[in-house]
Amino acid sequence: MPFAQPRSEMPQSATGMRLRFSPFSEAGERWLSFASGLPGIELYHRRRWVELLRETHATDTQVATLEYDSEIAAGCLLARSPGLFGRRLISLPDTESCPPLAVDDRALEKFLALLSEHQLARQGVEIHGVQAPPPWQTVNLFADWKIDMRRPLEALHSALDRDVRRNMRHALARGIKVSQDSSLNYLRRFYLLHLATRSRLGMPPRPFSYLKAMHRIFAPSGSLSIWMATRDDRDVAGLLVLQDGEALYAKVNARSADCPNGANHLIFVDVMDHFAGRVHTLHLGRVDTRNRGLSEFKRRLGAVASPLPYAYLPRAPRNISSEVPVGATKLLSQVVRRLPLWTTRVLGAVVYGFLI
Repeated sequence: MPFAQPRSEMPQSATGMRLRFSPFSEAGERWLSFASGLPGIELYHRRRWVELLRETHATDTQVATLEYDSEIAAGCLLARSPGLFGRRLISLPDTESCPPLAVDDRALEKFLALLSEHQLARQGVEIHGVQAPPPWQTVNLFADWKIDMRRPLEALHSALDRDVRRNMRHALARGIKVSQDSSLNYLRRFYLLHLATRSRLGMPPRPFSYLKAMHRIFAPSGSLSIWMATRDDRDVAGLLVLQDGEALYAKVNARSADCPNGANHLIFVDVMDHFAGRVHTLHLGRVDTRNRGLSEFKRRLGAVASPLPYAYLPRAPRNISSEVPVGATKLLSQVVRRLPLWTTRVLGAVVYGFLI
């Protein structure tokens, strides 16, 4: 029997409504049918992302739904944190934004209220991308940066900051070349840059198995591309991009310690040129609003920021952002910077899943 289409709005009476938790393995098709008919659906609400988290982090994803007469009015993907120090429900681990989807605002409000009272929420809940009312504690620490790709190519170039255009000219004059592919060879080259970048930032790298799983899941459909900037046959910068319909996601960026000014700019602008007229949004990702350098980099590419609230039960943890480490996270960052690169790689394989 085909699934019913989602309601256009929640019924006026909330009588008979219930909150239901089901494993994605059982309710995934029903969730995907519901979500596909709503605005706001993103890559992170899709089957492929759930599959990536299950394979790389052993994530047991649950579908939490608000239902009325067996029809879904609102819902969210949730999974237990794989961290060592907590077992919160998160939507979703290692995911910047995965807000609830709902047929209208009333359904969303009812869903959040019932979720806050559910017994499975007693160990805490963390939802990425929603402004939630009390008893939720909402933290507005992050911004979501996007480039509107529906504009003509000339308008995209006009939106680039003058310094970006100057740096690009200098990079071209110094022999920087940009190429793209989706092969495992490119993935391996990119991973070496990723290792060096994360070591320099004092952060454990993603395991190669994570990127390889991403490649296996997304590359066959043409939804993954790897962009490399080289100089004298040496890689100096790279970018891994995922595509979900008319949306692009700049998922992982990397560069060498001696990366010339403008190499990263060349990559991002080449991506914009390649996909202009073919997608409507280029997601540049989440940024801690205190990270002025990264925020400025994205602004100069013509991106616009919007608030990305995170909602917590019963309260937000002390350290929310890995971009501004504190306490034990800060100590770990200082240690990682001093480790040999091969050690950093091993560390990432062991601890990355516990830090997301």
